[in-house]
Amino acid sequence: MPPSALICSVTVAAGILFVPFQAPAQTENATQPNIATAAFSLAGPWTRSDPEARFLPPVSGPGPLEDDPAHPHHGHREGVPGQPDLSATPWVADLSNPILKPWVAAMVKKNAERGLAGEEIETTLRNCRPDGVPGSLMRRDNVQVLQSPAEVTIFYQLDHQARHIYLNVPHTNHPMPSYYGESIGHYEGSTLVVDTIALNERTTVDPYNTPHSDQLHVVERYHLVDGGKTLQVDFTVDDPKVFNMPWSGIVHYRHSRDSYEEVVCAENDIDIRTGKPYPIPIAAKPDF
Repeated sequence: MPPSALICSVTVAAGILFVPFQAPAQTENATQPNIATAAFSLAGPWTRSDPEARFLPPVSGPGPLEDDPAHPHHGHREGVPGQPDLSATPWVADLSNPILKPWVAAMVKKNAERGLAGEEIETTLRNCRPDGVPGSLMRRDNVQVLQSPAEVTIFYQLDHQARHIYLNVPHTNHPMPSYYGESIGHYEGSTLVVDTIALNERTTVDPYNTPHSDQLHVVERYHLVDGGKTLQVDFTVDDPKVFNMPWSGIVHYRHSRDSYEEVVCAENDIDIRTGKPYPIPIAAKPDF
């Protein structure tokens, strides 16, 4: 059963404000698949099997931003057999993709220019903050999925972050915005379908630091392919304030050879790669 309340915290000035989030009431006699069978079991741990943290385009229709052909991204390559030692390159998007509103394209372009100039671009991952949705799909550390008749919980290894997906219930009338929003799920055959709204505006949606608004709406479809060896997530992003149209992407996970480990993200104001301080955000007034 879903917990009676999930306690979340928000930093306000010098104090911590605790706010209870009430899980939606579950629908009576909801039909559930046998999640213990191989056809439904999403048990992990899983790890991303796609190159870098990028999203793959759908078979057809509008897709995610991809690399500018003149500035392809690669990660740090120190000590990789058969490759020269190279520092990671910045994420530079191909802005010929028509999904972005003009003001958003200008922001993405500015971030790319700063990266190409050698500036460190602040991200939620670098600052030990939740990635939101679909940002959490970019994570390459282990992911563990726990299924029950009332809830699916996704655990992210880095910083022990948890995402709760309540099954066969409606969205609440006025959900309070949060990093992971309000996720409601159901099964269509062996596919877990997750509908997420009420995402706050403190995260980005892709590795190019593309922002989103409070109208962001994400639908994910989790299903096993390749004889159960691969977990595929097809997702669609809709945000009429930021994007000209809904767009879709795909990510793949493979079974991790490593166990789910304790990895603590040490939150502080220093970038461990550069030694430079980050500005500490301070809320001028409470969010609610």
